[in-house]
Amino acid sequence: MYSSLQSWIQLVCYETFKEILDLNEKIDDPEEPFKSKYKALELLLRLRKEAEDFFDDHDQETYPDAKQIAAVLDYHIGIVHLITEDRGTGQKYIKACLEVLQPHQLEPEFCLVVMKANSEMGILWCGRSDFAKSQHYLEECDRLYSQYIAEVGTSPYDEKDLLLPQEMRVDDVSRYKKFESSYTHALYYLAQVYTKQNDDNLAAKYCHKTLSRQLEGKDFNSLDWAINCATLSDFYTSKRNWNLARHCLACAAAVIGEDCRVPDPGMTEEELRSESQAELDEREMLYKKRAEVARFWAKYALELFTESRNTVESETVENFNELNISDDLEKSRDRKNILYFEGLETTSYDESIPDHLITDFEGARMVFLAGLKWSERAKDFFLLDGHTSDHIELVQLQSRLYYFLAFFEKDLERQCKMHKRRFDLLTSVEKELNPQFFLTVCQQLCFEIGETCNEMVTLKIAIGNNTTSPSPHAVKKINSLIQNSAEYFNKFIDSFLDRRTGKLPETIHEDYLRPILLAKFYLARLWKKYIAKDIKSQIEYLSHSLQCLEYIVQYADTHADMPKIFEEELKVSREMAHFLPYEISKLSQQLADT
Repeated sequence: MYSSLQSWIQLVCYETFKEILDLNEKIDDPEEPFKSKYKALELLLRLRKEAEDFFDDHDQETYPDAKQIAAVLDYHIGIVHLITEDRGTGQKYIKACLEVLQPHQLEPEFCLVVMKANSEMGILWCGRSDFAKSQHYLEECDRLYSQYIAEVGTSPYDEKDLLLPQEMRVDDVSRYKKFESSYTHALYYLAQVYTKQNDDNLAAKYCHKTLSRQLEGKDFNSLDWAINCATLSDFYTSKRNWNLARHCLACAAAVIGEDCRVPDPGMTEEELRSESQAELDEREMLYKKRAEVARFWAKYALELFTESRNTVESETVENFNELNISDDLEKSRDRKNILYFEGLETTSYDESIPDHLITDFEGARMVFLAGLKWSERAKDFFLLDGHTSDHIELVQLQSRLYYFLAFFEKDLERQCKMHKRRFDLLTSVEKELNPQFFLTVCQQLCFEIGETCNEMVTLKIAIGNNTTSPSPHAVKKINSLIQNSAEYFNKFIDSFLDRRTGKLPETIHEDYLRPILLAKFYLARLWKKYIAKDIKSQIEYLSHSLQCLEYIVQYADTHADMPKIFEEELKVSREMAHFLPYEISKLSQQLADT
């Protein structure tokens, strides 16, 4: 038995804890992955039991006292249990640590231990999906950090310092860095907890705070940082804060780089062959993360396009200056609540795409070119062979970019060419897919291709109306587009046919009802626009149109409980179905009279 707590600490605790640290550093055989950790745990438990012998020592000069030393040991015992996947026991020891040290949390010797204990409890409950409990512990870290900095300010002890001799303790600078890093770690999880609880504003606030601190402390993995920053941009995009959304994307790209091609085009075949599998995997991960950031850029462009068109269509263009942040960087920085990450050069990215809604073709062209560039970068990694779903998503995104660019183009011929590019993009991937494995994607593509051809039909007819009489070539082109559109709409509809009956289901699932009825509606209008060479052919195409309309009307009449998702088109369909038979009858009479 040692005469005092201090002599036990100096003669036993210090030496034993050095041995524990060495054991924790060991890498064990995969068959016994925790062998050294279990040995360390035995030593920790022995120290903890010995510390209890001094609980009744009332020597007021001993600081920290035995119970405080035991609480620090409880923290380390709990951590080893967590590492060895005994979470229940780990929780018990860390909770015991907090119960003793919570009253001493503002003392430099214990502040970091308390913060890390709270952080571990928060992470533990987050892993169990009990986000309310996790939030409580992690918010304690946030509160403790702020209070300690405000009221104390000195560098708190490392969680190992009290168990090591003076010469092995870290200096004040290292202590402070550890304190800051531990706080940042807690913020990272707190941001995730807020996300899980659908508190998007707080999640974004703490995500930004975490990223900013990581950047400032140069304590981060560049791939993870860039993806988290791009994800934060996605949040700002959803809130229509274009300035911050663009800034986050620019910072992500500045940190991670742009080239997404695998293998690296700058490497020779010999260099590629000499790389180990680990190096190849690391390189591929880099390009994957770059491609993900590039996809976020492309989505930003598409969302900016979407909101710009909606605003123009709602005739609120005059309010643009009030609603949006200027491209002028200094003016943007002066606005309150604008949160920037300092120290990164982002000028080239800031100048490549606006951070406000656009109203004219010049602005639209800038957004389009940036979106197209980034989507192509992403496609360099997300190839059709191997990343089919991602590749198709990017192709569909590019199609939408052309669609919105056409909206801001006044020249009808150029609009038509933009929709032709959409057609080429979409059909190039649709023909490569097997519907047996990619049915939903094939359905989406067929419908969009049908819509694209329909847009071109409308434009070609409008162009023809500007002339006294459309040329034979123009007529042939219009009819060809109508047939192409009909082909893909029918292909879309046919994908829903019952294999036994060869017909559409008697009751169509609500998720597919509007698209199917809309395809029928489009077909009815397309066949009515067909420019027939004679009356007989015209009657034939009008009959096709009538069949589609009758299907729509009959379905609505036999499904009184049909969701109110097709009301406007249904009204038009009823009117067309009413008058079209008279038109067909009139033509039939003309044919009979000839």
